[in-house]
Amino acid sequence: MLPEYRRTYQLALLRQATQQILQARQQLDTVQWMQAHVVAGQASQRLRRYGSAVYHFRRALQLSSKNTRWQASALPLLGKALYYQGDTGNARQVYQRALAMYQHQHNLLGKGEVYQQLGELYGSENKWRRAQGSQEQALEVWRAAHDSAKIAEAFHHIGMAHQHQRQYSRALYYLQQSQAIALQLHDSVRVGEALRSIGQIYQDFGNFETAAVFYTRALENLPRAASPTVRANTLWVLAAMQDSLGQHRPAQAALHQALVAAQQTGSSILLSGIYFSLADLYQRNRQPSAALRALRRYVALQDSALAEQRENQIAELRLRYESEKKEREIQLLTKDQQLQQANLRRQKLLGNLLAAGAVLLLITVAALYRGRKQQENINQILTQKNAAISQQKEKLDRLNQTKNTLFSVISHDLRSPLSSLYSLLSLISLGALPPARLAAHTARLSQTLDSTSRLLDNLLNWSASQMQGDSGTKPERLRLDILIEEVFSQIADEAERKEVQLLSEILEPCSARADLNMTRLILRNLLGNALKFTSAGGCITVSARRLATSWEVSVRDTGVGISPAGQHKILEQTESYSTPGTDHEKGVGLGLRLCKEFLELNNGELSFESTVGKGTTFRFTLPAAESKTPKLSMRVLPQDDADAPPAPASVAG
Repeated sequence: MLPEYRRTYQLALLRQATQQILQARQQLDTVQWMQAHVVAGQASQRLRRYGSAVYHFRRALQLSSKNTRWQASALPLLGKALYYQGDTGNARQVYQRALAMYQHQHNLLGKGEVYQQLGELYGSENKWRRAQGSQEQALEVWRAAHDSAKIAEAFHHIGMAHQHQRQYSRALYYLQQSQAIALQLHDSVRVGEALRSIGQIYQDFGNFETAAVFYTRALENLPRAASPTVRANTLWVLAAMQDSLGQHRPAQAALHQALVAAQQTGSSILLSGIYFSLADLYQRNRQPSAALRALRRYVALQDSALAEQRENQIAELRLRYESEKKEREIQLLTKDQQLQQANLRRQKLLGNLLAAGAVLLLITVAALYRGRKQQENINQILTQKNAAISQQKEKLDRLNQTKNTLFSVISHDLRSPLSSLYSLLSLISLGALPPARLAAHTARLSQTLDSTSRLLDNLLNWSASQMQGDSGTKPERLRLDILIEEVFSQIADEAERKEVQLLSEILEPCSARADLNMTRLILRNLLGNALKFTSAGGCITVSARRLATSWEVSVRDTGVGISPAGQHKILEQTESYSTPGTDHEKGVGLGLRLCKEFLELNNGELSFESTVGKGTTFRFTLPAAESKTPKLSMRVLPQDDADAPPAPASVAG
């Protein structure tokens, strides 16, 4: 609700714009006519008469149909009015039209404003991932325009989108960025907004004491000219935090200050809410008389708000009725004149067209026929050439992708057996192995090298099928629990060398449907990465759980974890990312990209969570196989050799 003096000013502005609309209509001055509708729409919107605002902005859009720049300016106004009216579907379509026009006009600032408004719209629909995407696009625009104030605002919107998705660490990061830029700009309003939003995050955590600190700092940064609505709301939530901490007297003082600010806004809804909180606080502090007075004020304001809303609706209907009535009268007066002028023009044009039409018709028919024949021949030749070029391009792209994938897989999967072979040869040269131990290691190394040989054969077959145009993915029924044990046996030597424990918490068969070789590669990469970043004395645990139509496998380690910057690079997947392991192991940074690619080919997904210094958990899903008796043709995977150390009693075999 606007204060009374502002409401009076907007009503006067609306009446003046209505008179200008009538005058421009009589004088057929399209520019003034359109501008008057824009002014009337803006005044109606500030008065919260959104139906009237939508009507005026639509009329302005119709009058600007011959000027694309005017149209592009009118579309965001109409979209915002529809959004405030609650018609988010039409508002989204209008914003998309405005975005296309700004794109065509290369209007960078216009694009930024529309992306920001789209983000607010998606947020009102609780579509926070889309809202985050729109605000990130707006951030790119403001960065290109070097607009620091808008950059700070975009950081704030992105942070709030992350907060609603419960991604609190990211939310805090973006809000702190917004606060830092606002401090550089000496923009106390935006600093206060950022502090208030950070307080909301700590409030969501249940850390009311820290939230109260940030709300207090937000109030301290608000300038005297700040919006009374912002001040009242901030004092209101500060009082709630103080009340939750048992600080009842400061809470009462904050609510009284909020009442003073809310009275300046003239908002009955805000005032009634604060009075209700004050009545509840008085009641719990055993002040029944004060609680009764506050509750009476709350009830009185509720009645006032309803009466004021009805009055606004009646005034809006009356104003629209008078405006439309006058427009209809003008239309009736000018209609006859327009019809007569149109008939004269039509008769004159008809005579000229009949004279020239007969000659042009014959020439056009002949030219069209000849041109069509030529065009058909040219199109046929171009179609053939384009088809040949497209086939060659697809073949080259497929071959190049096969080459890259083949090299990356080989570079990853040859490292582990070669490392095991090197370790065994070192021990043999030192003479430090007893015969029984040497036999066990030799058997296990033989199994690893045999598995690596099969891997190379499969990779060669897969790359050959890629070159021939085959997708290379051959889903089949397989056992994830057996595959995990197989990979455990392959990395057991390296785990023993690093003194890292390998545990499996899988207690039941896990039958999935996926490509066997791709699944092996996924497990080797994830377990290899876990081993790479886990120090001596650590543990790597693999577990699985059945979802509705798939299996979810988790690989959890107690390693060094991934930094926030590294997590961001992994999520973006825009570049290869690799860091040395705990024993300075090196990588090429393609393992996780291959895992993600192969999981998508097998209708699965990859996700992870990590805490620096505590470890990382990678999760992936694969479609579950139908629960039925396995056929004799099902592939059986090798188990650990007999000389491998036995698994703990709590680990499935």
